[in-house]
Amino acid sequence: MAKIGFNYVLLFLIFSLIFFISGGLLNYIFGVVFFLLMSFCFYFFRDPIRKIIVDENVILSPADGTVFEISDVDEPLVIKGRAKIVKIFLSVFNVHLQRTPVSGKISFINKEGTKYLPANHPDACVKNVQNLIGIKNGQMSILVKQIAGIIAQRCDLWIKLNQDVVQGEKIGIIHFGSQVDIYFPENIKLKVAVGDKVTAGITVIAERQRIGT
Repeated sequence: MAKIGFNYVLLFLIFSLIFFISGGLLNYIFGVVFFLLMSFCFYFFRDPIRKIIVDENVILSPADGTVFEISDVDEPLVIKGRAKIVKIFLSVFNVHLQRTPVSGKISFINKEGTKYLPANHPDACVKNVQNLIGIKNGQMSILVKQIAGIIAQRCDLWIKLNQDVVQGEKIGIIHFGSQVDIYFPENIKLKVAVGDKVTAGITVIAERQRIGT
């Protein structure tokens, strides 16, 4: 389980014990509710072991979830030109750890936004509270966004500017579901479609042309 999850487990355990000790039917019901919430946290903050196959020619998914939108946009901060964006929706049942899609150096970090709109709202990727992470990999740059939502109102980032990262390395977590966007140069071949289920550090989102092919 991700370390941050133990904070929630401890909190719900304390509330559960308080209600159980207090006695009475209503307190017992509340105690059961908090015990179930504590149990759910073990599932929600799970951190499954994954075998990451590092491949400099592919861009791996930064998150578990479902691809719900793909489009071409101008990205002025990291890619500084035309880019393809893949938006991934994380339900409360998905693993919520994010992983770096490529190896490289963290070239950009910023926090933006003030809103907590639903993930499917057209302005969510711009107005919601979010962490922006730029990764420089040779001549290619990638932008990943951790986006908070109507339920998930906290995004934790575990990396620092100029830090070297390895493809598939854990870089952060979003609490209780929301959205992760990934931007990459538009000339890289897309390998997913809307509706696809993706897995962080496993699913290939896009692939560069391999030398000799």
